[in-house]
Amino acid sequence: MRFLLAALLAAITPQQIVGKLNAQRVANGIPGGIVLTAAGTRGCKHHIRYEELNGITWTHVETAGKPGYTQDGMLAGIGGDQSYTSGWEYGNPFENLPLHMATLMAPGLGQIGTFERGRRVCMDVSTGGGRQFADDKLFTYPGPGRSGVVTSQTVHGEWPHSPGDVVGLPQGRTAGPTIYVFSVGPWQYAGPMKLASAKLRSARGPVAIRVVDPTKHPAIKPYVAAGVFFLIPVAPLAPHTRYTATVTVAGHGDTQTKTWSFTTA
Repeated sequence: MRFLLAALLAAITPQQIVGKLNAQRVANGIPGGIVLTAAGTRGCKHHIRYEELNGITWTHVETAGKPGYTQDGMLAGIGGDQSYTSGWEYGNPFENLPLHMATLMAPGLGQIGTFERGRRVCMDVSTGGGRQFADDKLFTYPGPGRSGVVTSQTVHGEWPHSPGDVVGLPQGRTAGPTIYVFSVGPWQYAGPMKLASAKLRSARGPVAIRVVDPTKHPAIKPYVAAGVFFLIPVAPLAPHTRYTATVTVAGHGDTQTKTWSFTTA
């Protein structure tokens, strides 16, 4: 009874998940205001039911004819982030999954469907785009002035590949926290973009990082939106330390440079 009560108390609604996601984005300088879609939420609920009925830990696909198969569940599975680690009540369950986090932190994301039961989480982002930016701009995660940033992450736990895989930091290895760079605005759709330079340093000096430009890595390019880049510190960062990052992104006749700082936990 004690465990059942704990599970009931830990349950979280789709509205609460969207609230937590919006708060996390805003805290990092990324636009919030994401709205919940009824259709996507229903699809996620059906997809989780499909996993449960078929004894599947998690999957992005559904097979017609199997118990619980539905059209909207199949679409939510294909077009969404799926997790089986922990629920949103304990923090963002996609934090160690950079390809998934890149979709949830994307500045252009405007709506999602979502549902959680047990440790299964579904986030349907397939119809979430559409937020437009009139000017070329860079957003980052962690954002400017952010504190309490984790010092390390286990790389990373995605299939078939994760950003660390393509730069010599294979899954299962401990490294520093992934830093995300998002390029938005007209240049995002006008042609190829590249991360021209990237640096990370503290008062002690430069920090060794690996730069992931998906346009140069076919293994992950299909899973990343145009203009998204990753910086991965090779080793864990020091605690209670201020770090400053500088990135320059070039594309379609424009160049944007951003310098910002964050502090580790």
